[in-house]
Amino acid sequence: MKSIKNYITTLFSGVMLGFVGIHTLEDIVLLSIGRFAPVHWLAMYAIGLLASWLVMGALLHRILGKRDPHSHH
Repeated sequence: MKSIKNYITTLFSGVMLGFVGIHTLEDIVLLSIGRFAPVHWLAMYAIGLLASWLVMGALLHRILGKRDPHSHH
């Protein structure tokens, strides 16, 4: 029972909600690009991967930077 409670706590943690929120914004941006500037699906896939990589990297850098006591952020 404790493991289920820990899992639910993880699902609704700030980090997880941040990931879901950012991913949702990425999807909205990609859908908007696809609607107003139609591009080939392969190019859209590459744009999506690049956007995810950059945004998630920035989020992780921010989160991990707060945990590092030697960080200068």
